[in-house]
Amino acid sequence: MLPPRRTAFIRNCRRVVFSLSDFLLGATDPYPLSLSQQNIWDVERACPDTSVNNICTTLHIQGRVDFSALQRAINLVLEADGSLRTRITLSSRTPVQYQAPYRPEQVPIYDFSQTSQEGIESWEEAFTREIMALTDAPLYRFVLLRTGENSGGLVIKMHHLISDGWTQVLLCNRIGQLYLDLLSGREPHLHPSPSDRDHLEEEAADLASPASGRDRDYWSRV
Repeated sequence: MLPPRRTAFIRNCRRVVFSLSDFLLGATDPYPLSLSQQNIWDVERACPDTSVNNICTTLHIQGRVDFSALQRAINLVLEADGSLRTRITLSSRTPVQYQAPYRPEQVPIYDFSQTSQEGIESWEEAFTREIMALTDAPLYRFVLLRTGENSGGLVIKMHHLISDGWTQVLLCNRIGQLYLDLLSGREPHLHPSPSDRDHLEEEAADLASPASGRDRDYWSRV
C-alpha cells in the first residue's frame, strides 16, 4: 500500500495528464468562472464531499425503449452543447473552466427489470447522493434504465456548476425531442446553444459599468 503522500502525488499527476490530453485534442483555452459558479465552488470548498450541488432527473418511458436511439440522442446533445462538456481545472490554485472536446460516449444501461419500484427509487436516491469529482472530470452522468419488457428511462445527473433547474428542463426536452425524431426517422435538428463565454462578457461589462459601481458604493455604506 502506497503512503498517503505518494498516493496524492500520483492522483495529481493523473489529473494533470488528463487535463493536458484534453487540450491536445482540441479543448478550449481556460477562462474564469462566473460569479455564480465561483459561489458554488466556494461552497464546495467550504463543505467538501457533499452532494448538495448535484441535480438529478429521471425520464420515464412507457413502451418499447430503443436504447440505441437514446444513446444517439444523448451524444448529439453532448456534441452540440459545449457547455455540458465544461470542466474545471486549477491554475495556480485558482479554478478556471474549459470545454473538453467531444468524444462519443457509450452510456451504461442498468437492468432493473427484476427490481421492485422501491428498489429502483432507492438506487436513484443513492445515485443522486454520489459525490462528483470537480476538477478535470465530466460534470455530468447519464444512465439508461431498463425497468421492464416495455418500460425504461434515462437518469440525468448534473453538477450545479454547469446546470440549474431550468437548464435541466431544457436538456430533458432536447433529448426527448431528439429521441422522438430518431424513432420517427426524421433528421435530428439541433439549434446551437448559447455560449457561456457570452454570459461572462456580459457579466464583466456589467461589473465595470457606472451603475454597478454606484451599487457597490451604496452597499459598502449600508
